Amino acid sequence: METEKQGFTVMEIFIVILILGIIAAIIVPKFSQASSESRLEDLISDLQMVRSQIELYKIQHKELMPGQFAAGGYIEEEDFRFALTVKDDNGMGPYLSKIPRNYYIDDSKMRDAVTCVNDPEATPTGQEGTGWWFNAATGEFRACDSLFHAAY
Repeated sequence: METEKQGFTVMEIFIVILILGIIAAIIVPKFSQASSESRLEDLISDLQMVRSQIELYKIQHKELMPGQFAAGGYIEEEDFRFALTVKDDNGMGPYLSKIPRNYYIDDSKMRDAVTCVNDPEATPTGQEGTGWWFNAATGEFRACDSLFHAAY
């Protein structure tokens, strides 16, 4: 009486594991790249949203920048944040529910922080330690986590 062996041999299991490893080596980097691209798309989307709301603020406030009390005046971060996220006495706003977070910043407390400057020649360096950079002299709003992202 012959008995048939059932199950897989060690060699068959090894081949299946090898094939699964090759497939994983091909797929995993694509997911990683998709994740990086998604984060960059989120950053660009946040920049476009904030910039459009800054423009709307300027139109509704006689060309003053958010947080500015006089034309050409310096802006403090708290005033900038307040002007964009709270309804004002004239019933305008809020323009944003909150300042978005820049997830390229390691310090979670600084992801939504904004460096405010008032120099038409200034540009972000990527070393500010905040998620965002706003120039009151030019109206530029940029990411400032790196020189690469500051170009957006």
